[in-house]
Amino acid sequence: MHTPAPWKIDAAHSSRVLLLNDAKGYAIGEIVDTRNPDNARLIAAAPDLLEALCTALPFVEDHAEDHAKSGVYKSGVLARAVKEIRAAIEKATKE
Repeated sequence: MHTPAPWKIDAAHSSRVLLLNDAKGYAIGEIVDTRNPDNARLIAAAPDLLEALCTALPFVEDHAEDHAKSGVYKSGVLARAVKEIRAAIEKATKE
């Protein structure tokens, strides 16, 4: 299991992500990517993105089932979205 959020960009080094102890705010780990600060922002957002996907999945699944044959969406769009969300969650949580 991953270190729980918050993960924050180090103010002194925009390409370093600090894994913080939520109770006291002390850094308990770090992830460094000295080549690209954009990667650091994405890494820092990872726990929030995972939580958002886990929250959204049941709603997307329900919507996909409700509208599978309605013709409102292009064929397979919602099914593909469900598949991609499940794959991203599995990639982040599989050991």
